[in-house]
Amino acid sequence: MTDQEFLTAFEQHTLTEFPHRSHIRMAWLYLRASGWERGQEQIRQGIQQFAAALGADRKYHETITVFWARLVNHAINCDPGIDSFDVFIERYPFLLNGKLQASHYSRDLIASEAARQRWIEPDLLPLP
Repeated sequence: MTDQEFLTAFEQHTLTEFPHRSHIRMAWLYLRASGWERGQEQIRQGIQQFAAALGADRKYHETITVFWARLVNHAINCDPGIDSFDVFIERYPFLLNGKLQASHYSRDLIASEAARQRWIEPDLLPLP
């Protein structure tokens, strides 16, 4: 699936699966195309709408969403010339470790309603 086909399927909620790699790909596409300010809004809205379409509104988590967006954005800024998601992931494979936030957040903090509702800075290890 091309990048545009992927984004269209995401935006139309027709993806049959949306694993962690797809979340990272979506974030990479939006952030590359729109920059940090607009890109993070597209990520937030896209995930919220996708979850709502699946009847899973409570699955959205603001801190986790922004955490991953910030990591993807940091990697993009380190290597802005990469124009292939596969090459990007080869260069930054840590982005596929879906449990990475556990290195940055205590269980209690990441499980809190406050973290679900708004961005909270990491309490264990700061972001780059």
